[in-house]
Amino acid sequence: MSFLILPTAYLGGCVATMSVFSYIYRRATNVKVIEPWFPENDAKEKYIALLNTEPPVAEHHLQSALLQRAMEGVRRVLAVQQEKPALLQLLKTGHLGDDVWQEFQAAEQETMRELQDIALEANTFKDNWSKTIFTTASQMLESDKQKQDQKACDAMREEVKDNDRKGKCSCEDDHCE
Repeated sequence: MSFLILPTAYLGGCVATMSVFSYIYRRATNVKVIEPWFPENDAKEKYIALLNTEPPVAEHHLQSALLQRAMEGVRRVLAVQQEKPALLQLLKTGHLGDDVWQEFQAAEQETMRELQDIALEANTFKDNWSKTIFTTASQMLESDKQKQDQKACDAMREEVKDNDRKGKCSCEDDHCE
């Protein structure tokens, strides 16, 4: 019977080692890196680069860069606000995994922290500028959107004029033949 102790201990040690390895390996592979919801914030990077340049740049350049950063922050907040109800509905119905929801919540928290940072930076330039910088950024975003819409309308108008000159109908109905 004593001749079975050594092989049994060896097999027991192998099984214990494999179990520990398997447990650690599964824990390591289950940890997922949260992917960013938004691409890298170029406006923030530009602002930080301007802030850290030697010799220091003019204050109005920094204010302009901060305003661009605020525009990007407002754009991201609007995207989060638009996507949240749909994602909540998908989560409730079970069509959305917890990992995606966690990524979204991380993006939402990151966006809120970014807005707080922008507000703090804005107050370093002018007192109470944090109260108006986001309104200004929203107005600038709306202006950019209107310009893009106007360009799209102009392009459509040109297309219709070109089709009229060529005698083609721009609609897809059969009545224009």
